[in-house]
Amino acid sequence: MTIDAARSRPARVLIQRAALGTALVVALGACGFVNSGDDSTEEGGSGGSLTAYVNTEQNTGLAPLIEAYEEETGGTVDISSATTDELNQQLRVQLTSGTAADLIRVSPGNSSPVAVGVLGREGELTDLSDAAWTDELSDDTRALAEVDGQVLAFPVSRNAIVMAYNRQVFEDAGLEVPTTWQEFLDACAALDAAGVTPIAAPFQGGIFFQFWVYALAGTLVYADNPDIDAQLAAGETTFAENEAWGQVFARIAELRDAGYLSDGMLGIPADQGMQSVATGESAMVLMVSAGLPQLHGYSEGGADAFGVFALPANDDPEATLVPVAPDFLAVNAAADPAAAREFLDFLAEPENVAAYANEMGVLPGLATEVELDSDVLATIEPLLADGRSVAYANYLWPNGDVQQTMLQSGQEWLDGALDTAGLLGQMDAEYARGQS
Repeated sequence: MTIDAARSRPARVLIQRAALGTALVVALGACGFVNSGDDSTEEGGSGGSLTAYVNTEQNTGLAPLIEAYEEETGGTVDISSATTDELNQQLRVQLTSGTAADLIRVSPGNSSPVAVGVLGREGELTDLSDAAWTDELSDDTRALAEVDGQVLAFPVSRNAIVMAYNRQVFEDAGLEVPTTWQEFLDACAALDAAGVTPIAAPFQGGIFFQFWVYALAGTLVYADNPDIDAQLAAGETTFAENEAWGQVFARIAELRDAGYLSDGMLGIPADQGMQSVATGESAMVLMVSAGLPQLHGYSEGGADAFGVFALPANDDPEATLVPVAPDFLAVNAAADPAAAREFLDFLAEPENVAAYANEMGVLPGLATEVELDSDVLATIEPLLADGRSVAYANYLWPNGDVQQTMLQSGQEWLDGALDTAGLLGQMDAEYARGQS
């Protein structure tokens, strides 16, 4: 499959790749680095040494490329990794103490204390705006990589929210892939009548619940009003006042009230939800594309047993947007940037963009036309090529606390203990605190 990551639409802001639970990552020990400056390269030189601190997923994708880089340049990359949660906690300490690596994994937007927006405003990251690869940033990725007009992060990959479905279950029910919200509801009704749980809802902890919020908000909120984040920040609107945000939760409530979501959803973990789709107990699960290999592993049929589609949110098939999220690397401003920048230039070469995407089964980070080995996302590719992508909704909220409020209070909302106005009101209150 060939993907030319689209640059056309002013699609907005994305979320950090949400954790899918311990089954999706291998927890490796984390450690910091002391930058003595002794191994830095001369500007424009080759073969320098650098240190890198990344999450476990990035470590897997970068390993073969580091080997190739070291062989080609004679330089060295001393890499260490940790789970995203561990990295987020430790990186802040390392930056403060001056022991952070030259090249570091950072979150998009304002989504964590070690996000591009936060660290960029504090002067912790090196300006990369003059790098040639910045011309290959898609619009939605650029919005999250820039602070005050400076590009501060390099996207090693992008991750999409997709609806994965069991092909055999759909075939047995005589169903085609739905392209509108009404068609989606009709499919759920047919599956329910056939004795199949239409939608696996592994909402324990809220991680998979947020995928529904971001997928629906992409089409219902941001497609018509890409400036909504600026309006929220300026106090011109609120979550509670915005009709489109109310529609997002109304759509989820419609599915919940119809009984189309898993029974006991608040107690179902991610792996159990995916397994139910693999066995045919459930028909579909909304998830991030990086988790598809895990889903495929639960079925003897592997990837061939499943298909994916973009979740429709209204009755215009052409209006559906695909939420995507970049996974970033940045250069520590306290380090000599030469070797780190040279390594990023190496990663930006088209063959290396493709190599990382193929190794990890993710979308290319740059808007570079590359060949992907897998056709798993072939049905999503035309939407991306047409510029029908949008960033996860939480990345330009003032901090990660708004998201956490949505996840925690969302559990009460799903259980019926909190109404939509109350949930959106709590998000507004946390948003206001984040701006103070």
